Amino acid sequence: MPSEITLSAATRQNLLSLQDTASLLATTQSRLSTQKKVNSALDNPVNYFAAQSMTARSADLMSLMDGISNGIQTIQAANQGITRIQGLVDSAKSTAQQALAVQNTASGSAATGAVVAASSGKSLLGPGTGAAADGTHDYSAASAASVFTVTDNFGNATTVSLDRSRLAQSVRDISKVTSTEILTQINQQLNQAGAFATASMTNDGRLTFTSTLTGSDAKLTISGGGATNTVDVGFGTGALTAVAASGIDATDGSAKASVTGAAIGALGTASNFDLTAGDASITVQLGNGLTKTINLNKTADAALGVATLKAQDIAAAINRQLNADTGISGKVIATYDNAAGTVSLRTTASGGDQKLTVTSAAASTKDIGFGTAGDATKARTAAGAGATAANGTNQRAALAQQFNELLNQITMAAQDARFQGANLLYRTGSDPKENTLHMTFNEKDTSYLDIKGVKFDASGLGITQSSGNFATNDEVKTALSQLMNASSTLRSQASTFGSNLTVIQNRQAFTKNMINILDVGANNLTIADLNEETANQNALSLRNSLGISALSLANQAQQGILQLLR
Repeated sequence: MPSEITLSAATRQNLLSLQDTASLLATTQSRLSTQKKVNSALDNPVNYFAAQSMTARSADLMSLMDGISNGIQTIQAANQGITRIQGLVDSAKSTAQQALAVQNTASGSAATGAVVAASSGKSLLGPGTGAAADGTHDYSAASAASVFTVTDNFGNATTVSLDRSRLAQSVRDISKVTSTEILTQINQQLNQAGAFATASMTNDGRLTFTSTLTGSDAKLTISGGGATNTVDVGFGTGALTAVAASGIDATDGSAKASVTGAAIGALGTASNFDLTAGDASITVQLGNGLTKTINLNKTADAALGVATLKAQDIAAAINRQLNADTGISGKVIATYDNAAGTVSLRTTASGGDQKLTVTSAAASTKDIGFGTAGDATKARTAAGAGATAANGTNQRAALAQQFNELLNQITMAAQDARFQGANLLYRTGSDPKENTLHMTFNEKDTSYLDIKGVKFDASGLGITQSSGNFATNDEVKTALSQLMNASSTLRSQASTFGSNLTVIQNRQAFTKNMINILDVGANNLTIADLNEETANQNALSLRNSLGISALSLANQAQQGILQLLR
């Protein structure tokens, strides 16, 4: 077994010193390369884990910075949207003010239909008509009936009959027929006759008939009756005394379309217009619709086959044919002036949409004021007129349309004020949580700001679209009031968003500073002093050199002994 190598104490001491120096030199070089004096928990557990905690929190805060930046952009997008919406509100306000400046000057009222009502005291609900104490009428007897005829000015007529056979199918008790059941049955029979009139009841219970057509040309007559008319519904029993009424023309400045033919002497005081031979037919066109031919000859109307016709006879013949045509009946009427020898035609309705054209028919050979043989140069055309305020109404309607379009633009601006899918100005529902923006300011979400969104489309701002074309000042003033409230709401919300933006920007700056503080703190616990470490490296290098030299000197003593042995 070989003997162990024996080193001198000096050699061993120098070797240990060189090992320590090498270890210290390696540590110093590691610190210089990483620029940290604490690279692991083995270097300094307290500083290492403290620095790790600071670095982790710094990273968490850094991850929140993107959300904070997006929140700032979202608020700025909302603020930009409010600015644009405010501009649209101002435009809408200007439009409404323009509409208010366009005054409607029409006065009076529209045309009304002919109204025939039972005389005072003749209530369907009271004793004036023989009603029972409970306001009902008894039609149970075979002879119990109410019979009367309703006639208008255009050849429409129907006989209304209320008896046991007719009422039994629709009433609950034939011995106690209510006023409502009577009205229902009368209106059913009027509708079957063309609905030229309707039945209703006044506040005091009187039966009333109103013509469908309006204006002075609308006339309505209640007559007839007879032995079978035994139950009084307001106009008496037995043979009735005719009760008639006419409608009232509009007093709002509107006018009917009216054409008058040229004066024809034979149709005037001479009364010798001869249609025993020949033809005086005309064509009548209402608006831009189909043309109606009025055949004025003895073949079409035997009453015209005489030589002593006057304007009145021609007008009567025209009206007979107009009333016989369901398409034009009640819409056009012929009038006359026997003294002047003229025949006129006019619409029964008033308004700017009324138009009437009368031309001689191609087959006509005799002139009643509109030429012959379809001569277009002698045709007569006329248009009605709207109410005095028609122009103002049209201007207001145009401004109302413009106003409504601006409201649509307000809604679209609110919908477009979004950033990265977040929109603080619009939501589809009413729950504020739908567009509330949650801003997190720390890693545990214990510091935050909830920015509540709003619904700033037109309806959300409380602005309603014009449904009446700004026809009344009240409607325009209501719109202006809504716009003023909307402007106030926009300004208030802009201030709120501005305050929120200031808070977020302050937190953004604070978070940036905190990240810097944490990074600096972590570095302070682990960073190496490069000057110190460089000095340490130089010192250790020198120590290493000295150690090598000392080891060499220690070995020289042993070499001297070797020389002696030689």
